[in-house]
Amino acid sequence: MTDRSEADIENFTGFPGKDGNGGSHGGSHGGGGHGRGTKMAIRVAQGIVREIADKHLLPGAKLPPEHEMVERYGVARATLREALRFLELQGVLSIKPGPGGGPVVGEPHTRNLASTLALLLQFLDTPFRSLIELRQVISPGMAAMAAHNARHDDLERLKECIAKLRNCIGDIEAYQDENRKFHDLIAWASGNPAIGLLVSSLHMMTNSSGIILNYSEREQRYQIETYESLYQAIVSRDAERARKEMEAFIGRSDAYLEKRHPELMRKRIVWEDIS
Repeated sequence: MTDRSEADIENFTGFPGKDGNGGSHGGSHGGGGHGRGTKMAIRVAQGIVREIADKHLLPGAKLPPEHEMVERYGVARATLREALRFLELQGVLSIKPGPGGGPVVGEPHTRNLASTLALLLQFLDTPFRSLIELRQVISPGMAAMAAHNARHDDLERLKECIAKLRNCIGDIEAYQDENRKFHDLIAWASGNPAIGLLVSSLHMMTNSSGIILNYSEREQRYQIETYESLYQAIVSRDAERARKEMEAFIGRSDAYLEKRHPELMRKRIVWEDIS
């Protein structure tokens, strides 16, 4: 585990410090003019997001042109553009160039969260093992929640995924992709979007490692049979059974990774792999 003091963690994650402004070394350094401008841009970005949510604007909807937004938010053109650029990086909107262009509502993707997490984890010198450990903690609980909350369409997607996995036996790359999808589907079937986003982001980061998990056909068949048992527990609304099935599976799977792919477990998370 990375050796970091409590003060290091507090400063890194921006927890409120003694000045109450996020950090214990003072809010602005020097004149603080640029810092004030950046804070204003963030406030404008938050206002734009609030407007998108309040008006229930869907992806593809046009936002007001730049000159209207400058007047509406009472800021300089440069501040507005900084706010728009920030939201563009988060996937919240895109900027269409040319006549009739301008800001258009986007649809944030799991990749946006995965990229942000990878950036932070790289600064903490975090190994991939940490992602596997997080999966160990989350997976049993999300399976139990799926047993409580899965809708009919969730169950249909899980059933279809298991069928595809059977057809992928022997095709290592196709099996690996469908295998991750199965766990993503359970995460979203939990009914908790935070779990869905987090688990999908974790898989995106592990997928970026570039390492193909060379499961033997025997291991693949074992996994599919376990998934079938897990699926039946979810269909039966048996949360405790679903939790135990997933807990046993994750324990075996992670031991398999530790034995067969120690290089993956030691590898450091790198932001550019995601971006």
